[in-house]
Amino acid sequence: MNKVMDIETYAPQDGDKYFFDANIWLYFYCPIGNYNKNTIRKYDSFLKKAINSNTAIYISSLVISEIVNRWLRLDFSRVKRKDVSMRDFKQDYRSSLHYHSAVKDIQTVFNTQLLKISTPLDDRATEISLSDVLNGLDKIDFNDCYYHHLAKLDNLLIVTNDADFAELDTGISILTANQKLLNDN
Repeated sequence: MNKVMDIETYAPQDGDKYFFDANIWLYFYCPIGNYNKNTIRKYDSFLKKAINSNTAIYISSLVISEIVNRWLRLDFSRVKRKDVSMRDFKQDYRSSLHYHSAVKDIQTVFNTQLLKISTPLDDRATEISLSDVLNGLDKIDFNDCYYHHLAKLDNLLIVTNDADFAELDTGISILTANQKLLNDN
């Protein structure tokens, strides 16, 4: 059974290894996401405690991909609302100044902030059973299922606000402020 813990009451322990889900990084760094400030505050408070403790914060290439793709899609939607000529992400947006500006913002955030507080994690694809991951697809998306298995393999505590993490029981530890996740366990 997964162990779901409240991010507001959990105190970082020496040696803890955290894996922040893409939604949490987006809360912190994506200014166009329009996220709930109270939710952000809860995770930000925990992040500060984790940074000031003897813990490790990891990020994987898959999470980086999710952050970049979501950020660019959010920006595309924002630009598209203002510019009716902007119809197609690849044909119109990717060649625009808006896209290149968003890419520069993303690069700056990763290089000056996010990668300074997190450590890249080997995704361990050769050690995770792809069959097990694919078997979880009837409950959650591929990436979340993969993170379950990665967390189990590396003894990571997943920090997320995504309620889907309750849908798959792999015996991992989850830190969250999401009441649905907390109430379901």
